[in-house]
This record gives sequence, C-alpha cells and structure tokens, in this order.
Amino acid sequence: MPDVHIPIFGSTDELLLGILTRFFEGQDIHIGTLFTEEINPPMILARAERRSGDIAGLISDDRYMHSVIISVSTITSGVDADEVGEELQEAVRIALRQAQLEQIVIPNGGSIARITNASPPVRVSDYATSTAVVQYASLPAGQVRYESVWRVIIRFPPQSTVTNRFLTPGQ
Repeated sequence: MPDVHIPIFGSTDELLLGILTRFFEGQDIHIGTLFTEEINPPMILARAERRSGDIAGLISDDRYMHSVIISVSTITSGVDADEVGEELQEAVRIALRQAQLEQIVIPNGGSIARITNASPPVRVSDYATSTAVVQYASLPAGQVRYESVWRVIIRFPPQSTVTNRFLTPGQ
C-alpha cells in the first residue's frame, strides 16, 4: 500500500451513522443508510448523496476539508406518522448541530466543521429514483417519509482510525 503524507478522509456514511447512533442511543430507532421492508419504523436513513455540486459548500483547500451533500430520510408509521416524522427530523437537526458545536470526532469519519441546511425537512413522495435511500416504487402501506438535505464540510478523522484498505497514513 502506498504511504500517503496528506490527510486521508474516512467515510461520510460512518460519520453520520456514528453521530446519529450516539445521539439516539436507547431509543429503539433504526439508523442506517438504506431502506428495507424488513425494518420497522421509526428509522433514520442518512447518507452522502450525488446531487448538484452547486449546492455543496465551497472550500479553498480540499486537502484538509471535504465538502459533501447528505440526505436524511425519516420513515415513520401509525396514525401520527406525519407528526412523528417532523419531530424525528428536528431531533436529527439537533444531533447534527450538536455534533458540530461539540466537535464530536467519529473514528474513520472525522468531524463536522460546518453544516448548512440546503432543503428543510418535508414529507416527500415515496417514489424515489434507483439511487436514493428508498429504492422501491412505494413504501409499505401506512409508512411516511420525510427528507432533508444538508451541505456539510468535514474534517478528516484521526489518521490512526482510517480503515481505507488501499492507503496507509504516513508517519
């Protein structure tokens, strides 16, 4: 493996899952990156997205910071699924902001340097593209999906925690 002497970035998905898992610990909420019908709501699905680069945050030197677009979907069910979906999205907002303010570092993920909401949480159609979190024509009956989109600037993780099988951090 090549020895690299510039910072290696970790996984954006691991950063998100680490922050959300820590924040929602003990609340019986599934936290992941993809939807499957076998998982019961409530759930939070967060991942890096392939969206227009124009909405990403600009950084002057990408050796030390990484700009990424993320989407957060919450899927809920029941008679108050809408209300629960909105509340869960607000809790996610708090989790992400708190992680940024407290500079929480996630192994192989890094930390959030800056975060901006690009699209506030709204109930979205359960029809999604083949690249989205929900890759089905429709959700199971009674389930509701809310989505928010964020611009995030990420600091690289401690290099000793990087698990890139193709690179070795320089000493």
